[in-house]
Amino acid sequence: MFEQNHWWTEKAVKTRLVPPLRREMFEEIKRDLNRRQIQILTGLRRVGKSTIFYQLIDQLIKEGVNPVHIFYCSFDEPEFQGKRLQELLKEYSRLTGVNYKDERVYMFLDEVQKSKNWVADVKLLYDGLPHLKILVSGSASLNILAEAKRTLAGRVIYYELSPLSFEEFLRFRRISFEKERLELYRDVLGRELERFMSRPFPELVNEEDASFIRRYIRDTVIEPVLLKDIPREFGPVDTFLLEDLVNLFLSNPGQYLSVDALARELRRTKTTIYKALFYLEFSFLIRRILNYRPSIRATSRKLSRVYAYHPSLTIPFQVPEQKFVENLVMFELRAKHYWRQGEKEIDFLKELIPVEVKFSSKIEERDLRHMIYFMHKYQVPRGFVITKETEGELKGIHLIPLWKFCLVGLPS
Repeated sequence: MFEQNHWWTEKAVKTRLVPPLRREMFEEIKRDLNRRQIQILTGLRRVGKSTIFYQLIDQLIKEGVNPVHIFYCSFDEPEFQGKRLQELLKEYSRLTGVNYKDERVYMFLDEVQKSKNWVADVKLLYDGLPHLKILVSGSASLNILAEAKRTLAGRVIYYELSPLSFEEFLRFRRISFEKERLELYRDVLGRELERFMSRPFPELVNEEDASFIRRYIRDTVIEPVLLKDIPREFGPVDTFLLEDLVNLFLSNPGQYLSVDALARELRRTKTTIYKALFYLEFSFLIRRILNYRPSIRATSRKLSRVYAYHPSLTIPFQVPEQKFVENLVMFELRAKHYWRQGEKEIDFLKELIPVEVKFSSKIEERDLRHMIYFMHKYQVPRGFVITKETEGELKGIHLIPLWKFCLVGLPS
């Protein structure tokens, strides 16, 4: 425990743990530190959750909080995984002399999904110790979100930390630009977008070795979820099935999902397939979007499409550029629906606004016929096409280059 809390004696966080550049979410979490609620930070592995915790601890110390009143515990350490939080607090008090029952203490619990009873313990501490401020992080969303929402209702503020946004990536690359005058920076932003698409994790921002990037994402992000996180959470699972599904979905993002066909092809029951999909979706590996219909029942009957939770997860599979960009646009939009009727299809809907991805240098009127049909059918006044370079309007539809979309989103 002492090794994880070196600031108790050194009075500062080690420099290597607190890089000067901060994720955008740092400020949001910091603003809520004075609130009573438990703060829960979730996200993929390697996106910087632990770094944010160390930066928050460093900030608290610089603002005058006594270092011994800050308690950090990473459940990556096996020795802590079987201990109740009350036990850890008693040991903390024994080492520091701080009475956590009566004094203000900041408690940081990292990778908490590896602690079996964390939800019940956090609830007990929150309800009984008003001076204790609790912050929690975890990589697996099911245990963190589903159980926490059920047991800690009304006691929690949630944050989801994603891989770097394009704007964050540019800041990490120390590339400055003026948002009000983006056209002046078109060339440099276009070049940086190509780098960003294969380097959206903080540790990869300046990496030049493409093969290392592929290994990094597979070995430190994807495989630990399949081989460690899911089995730890759900007990014995069909790891071979999970690997087959991950290879299938991440090598071809956007494919239509047919559980019947998967069950036949992989020789598993439909129930087994549904469970595996559930594990992958709630572990931040895949995301399903539904075919839009005005009726909820009609929507649920149609084939869903499966994408990587974030396009970076497809990098080890070297997918075609169009597929990667489509997955990126889905993530940026946080899209929940696409639309398909017969041979007509729209990639994504954002609150009924149609968005298509045409990652080519030239867009022609015939490329927009499905969007024009949809806009007329549902009386939608606007539509957007995300392009490689083209910008402007065609048949009343807005054409936006990807680099600009990633910085400013869809115009209102």
